[in-house]
Amino acid sequence: MSKGVRTAFVLCAGWGKRLQPLTDQIPKPLVPICGLPLCEFALTRLAAAGVERIVINTHRLPDQFIRLFPEYPHPSRYAGVPVFFRHEPLLLDTAGGLKNVEDLLLPGPVLVHNGDILAELDLAALVAAHAHSGALCTLALRTSGGPLQVGFDAASGRVTDLRGELGSSDPRFLYTGVCVIAPELLGRINPGQPASLVTVWLEALRAGQTLAGVVLDRGEWRDIGNLGEYLRIHADLASGEVKLVPPPTAPPGWPLWRMPGSRVAPDAELSGWNWLGPGCEVGPGARVSQSVLWAGSKVLAHAVVANTVVREGMRAEGRLEGSAL
Repeated sequence: MSKGVRTAFVLCAGWGKRLQPLTDQIPKPLVPICGLPLCEFALTRLAAAGVERIVINTHRLPDQFIRLFPEYPHPSRYAGVPVFFRHEPLLLDTAGGLKNVEDLLLPGPVLVHNGDILAELDLAALVAAHAHSGALCTLALRTSGGPLQVGFDAASGRVTDLRGELGSSDPRFLYTGVCVIAPELLGRINPGQPASLVTVWLEALRAGQTLAGVVLDRGEWRDIGNLGEYLRIHADLASGEVKLVPPPTAPPGWPLWRMPGSRVAPDAELSGWNWLGPGCEVGPGARVSQSVLWAGSKVLAHAVVANTVVREGMRAEGRLEGSAL
């Protein structure tokens, strides 16, 4: 990647509590979107952007990362890019997690990317903005799509407030979970201690340091933070409202809505959009609409399932609507 950014750090250590029970079996970054792990979309963008190394932190259910990286916890590769892992026995939050992988970072600025968002942002524009700003950190911002908690002065390109802590009257923007961090910022983080990047940024602003921002409203951005958003991204992919660049591991023609190996009884009824994973079963007389059936799940005979996620190995019976099993 140009402008000196050689390493990407992908945050994959969070709990995913808002998305439970989908995250009871697997970490949130591995929750499947039409069968592909959520974090793969970030990895695909980062590899295409030309980073030379990707570093991933893990915490909860780390062994599940073998679903994507059979070599885990040993170094691996993704789309030809070397990938390194660092497990956190104690969850260190965003800043603590970054400090914890300092020895794995190549020299120069670091591109930090949340592993639990779907984002097709212009990473080259973000990196260029950071190089121009000379700031400790440059945040990728949007004008809408979630909580507007970043005060930003577009004329100067500077971030002036976070979460209203500093009393700035500048317009508020959404922080996307993607930023570029200068190596100097790492010196402001204490090793081995949980710490949020927001706290570190606020301390830097209070000390008169510069944080920059760039508004990137083009391209898809989704926080898959709850069951409603999880179902909505599938609905939008099915309707064609959203088109995502498929990861290199995607089967031809992705998204496929009925995976090979799924079985549907002749008298079962499927309506609207549905994603049926490999090895899942829909029993006799069952009715399924606008739902996601993970690999190996079962909808039992005469069950009615609508706007629901049936997780791997789970059995749906009776009537389920707007829920997750």
